[in-house]
Amino acid sequence: MGLFTADRARRDGRVTIVQFVTSLAGFLLLSIMGGVLVAGLALPAVTVGGQAVDGTATLFESLPAEFDQTELPQASSIYASDGTTLLATFYTQNRVVVPLEDISPWMQKAQVAVEDKRFWLHNGVDGEGLLSAAYENLRSTETRGASTITQQLVKNTLLQAAEAISDEAQSRAAVQAATEVSLVRKIREWRLALAYEERLNGIYGTVCSEDPKVDCGKEQVLQQYLNIAQYGPSLFGVEAAAQLYFGVPAKELTAIQAATIAGITQNPTQWDPLQHPEQSQTRRNVVLKVMREQGLITLAEYVTYINTPIESTLNVTYPKFSCAASDLAPFFCQYVTKVIANDPAFNGEGVTLLYQGGLKIVTTLDARMQQEARDAVRRGVPAEDPSGLEDALVALDVGTGNILAMAQNRDFDPTSKQPYSTAINYAVDREYGGSRGFSPGSSFKPLVLAQWLDSGRSLSQVVSGVPRTWEGSSWRASCPEGAGYVSPYKVSNSLASENVQMSVLTATTLSVNTSYVAMTNQLDLCDVRDTALALGFSRADGKDFEVVPSVTLGSQNASPLTMASVYQTFANRGINCEPRAIVSITKLDGSEVTLKDGTVVEPPDVKCSQVIRSEVADGVTYALTNVMQSGTGKRLGIGRPAAGKTGTAQDNTHLWFIGYTPQVVAAVWSGSADADIPLQFTTINGKYQQYWYGADVAGPIWQDFMSTAMEPYPGVAFPAASDAVINGAQLRVPSVVGLTEQEAKWAINDAGFQYAKSSEVVYRPGVAAGQIVQQQPAADATMRAGGTVTYYMSTDSLPGWWTRWPSGWDPLVAPSDWWGGAWPPADWTKNNPSRGWDPNPTEPSPDPGGGPGGGSGGAPGGDTGP
Repeated sequence: MGLFTADRARRDGRVTIVQFVTSLAGFLLLSIMGGVLVAGLALPAVTVGGQAVDGTATLFESLPAEFDQTELPQASSIYASDGTTLLATFYTQNRVVVPLEDISPWMQKAQVAVEDKRFWLHNGVDGEGLLSAAYENLRSTETRGASTITQQLVKNTLLQAAEAISDEAQSRAAVQAATEVSLVRKIREWRLALAYEERLNGIYGTVCSEDPKVDCGKEQVLQQYLNIAQYGPSLFGVEAAAQLYFGVPAKELTAIQAATIAGITQNPTQWDPLQHPEQSQTRRNVVLKVMREQGLITLAEYVTYINTPIESTLNVTYPKFSCAASDLAPFFCQYVTKVIANDPAFNGEGVTLLYQGGLKIVTTLDARMQQEARDAVRRGVPAEDPSGLEDALVALDVGTGNILAMAQNRDFDPTSKQPYSTAINYAVDREYGGSRGFSPGSSFKPLVLAQWLDSGRSLSQVVSGVPRTWEGSSWRASCPEGAGYVSPYKVSNSLASENVQMSVLTATTLSVNTSYVAMTNQLDLCDVRDTALALGFSRADGKDFEVVPSVTLGSQNASPLTMASVYQTFANRGINCEPRAIVSITKLDGSEVTLKDGTVVEPPDVKCSQVIRSEVADGVTYALTNVMQSGTGKRLGIGRPAAGKTGTAQDNTHLWFIGYTPQVVAAVWSGSADADIPLQFTTINGKYQQYWYGADVAGPIWQDFMSTAMEPYPGVAFPAASDAVINGAQLRVPSVVGLTEQEAKWAINDAGFQYAKSSEVVYRPGVAAGQIVQQQPAADATMRAGGTVTYYMSTDSLPGWWTRWPSGWDPLVAPSDWWGGAWPPADWTKNNPSRGWDPNPTEPSPDPGGGPGGGSGGAPGGDTGP
């Protein structure tokens, strides 16, 4: 049908004489322009005096590389684990590419009608349109364009490629070259349009069937155009436009809806139906008039449509652009974007893929559980509470580390300008959009307990809860980072009743500070650090773990996600699974996502490893179940086996509760994200208290969440702890003879035993009263942890038998508390005769007071010390 006429014209009738003549005229005009005007440009060479056929050849320019880059920037979406609950959408250009068969025929007809009514007749450049536009421009003060859909596609393709250039200066230059108003650019556009259609015809053919799928070059041009064209501010492609303006996919657009969208692309700002509905309606009616003139709609339909207010046709459905638009999980959404930006799996291309790659990102988030988390944190402390208290909750799947929920009682606002909002994700480390972290307080104690048990100690061993000062030289630190600690360290307890000796199990159940510091003092601080790191602990600010005694009580700031990960290890019997947020990443059509080098993007997989012995983890869990049954968490039960630990930082500044079942672990933090503000003598959520603890705020939030979150899960018991972990092995009894009473108590406790002071006193010549002169069992004997070591104090009063030999004693047998050597003493009768004592008895006398050692003032046998 000629240079500017496509074979698809047979659908719409034969070419008329007028069309033939005008096309021929256009051909001649373009030949002249191509032969004469292009001669001096940086295009394929052409001679000014060349023949028409030579000029024709130069119209087909070699296509630049931009036309081999077929992928357009598309919006990406993040979903919950069900793959359907949308969290947020990201784009630089809001676009979803769809095939032609998923675009309503009305949309196709309306766009062609208003933009390029001879689209099916030309081969990329419309000669008749050029002449008509030139004629109109000569007789009118208004300028009329003559770009075909193919030419617009060429221009948009070059513009798209220019905007994608990473170098800012080069990008600006390329954009200017693609959009400048000049005859030079226009001629190149014509030539590229002709060449592009020629290429597509070679690929798809020139005969278009009635099949809705692309099966000819023209349909491929139309499909690409409808996906690349702009239909509003930052809105590209008919699918995104249909969803925004009418809440339907492009496949379901009606004639009037299609006319509205088709009219926008001429001037996306001026004809925007949301910002300028009256102007948009005027433009829509122009499109409808053209459609009527071309016989695409009836007169009755035309009259009805133009009298329909545009507002009544709209069903505006804004995309959830960015995490701020997510009602369900904005902070988790932000965390996912940080993972995409930072994780090595994305090789630094994550952000570009997120905003332009057209990805479907399915996450680990449980939508039901997330809603429970949001509700629980806001019920626990409403955002508008006068206390200003902030809180956050994270829940993990025990077996995989998958993040199931992440919520806080503040709204997400990247500007932080809205009331009760923040841009900081309190649940995560600073690297992932979080804060500097918060002191975990006593919720760190189970990490110390893990090292305690791993070192061979047990829960039955006894430690001292008596406040004392630990001198710097008493601390063990085998690593260079812990060397040189010399400062004395002293802590106290919140209750005076805790200042006693107790088992490690009791110290854990009641969360006794002094007892735990005493435990740490027996350990190597470097081992405590190493165990903590192995469990998944890290500082939220990214700094190194400090090897100091105060780690026992949570001096290293951490995030709720980190603490949840640590406790996940206990729940999972010593297997730590790194927190995981993304299940899968695919293209919108389900295909693989690739990096620039062709590498397939695979999101971080489940990463689990055994980091402590299962026996140790089970022991920690056993202790933490006692916390829930009779300790600081006894009011926080959830109707099934659970383990947990409260945490209250120094001066009640941060409140924690971290607990778990065999299936789910959740960590809750409450406090101030900006500063360490003591929660003392204050009212929280309508309740006044002098001192607030983890069990008062964070604990009830955890309980509220877990009670409903766990409903779909069966109740499962924890594995039993081993006898060795609970009761331990035989321990060596220390020697306490010669120590002060307080030193003896600490030595006995530090060895894992209870101490007891005998009510009996022992006389030793030359030993002042009040000294430890005897113990039971003897030094170096062995017994189970938690057993009792009894010590005996000295007296300066002689025993009763010294002056009055009890009736019935055998004078040849030394009394049990005899301190001398040979018996009987050679000078007994001479220097200190005892009444009733006979060194040569013939028969025993009556025994009214018992045998030797059984009378008043006697003492049992045993180690008397040096």
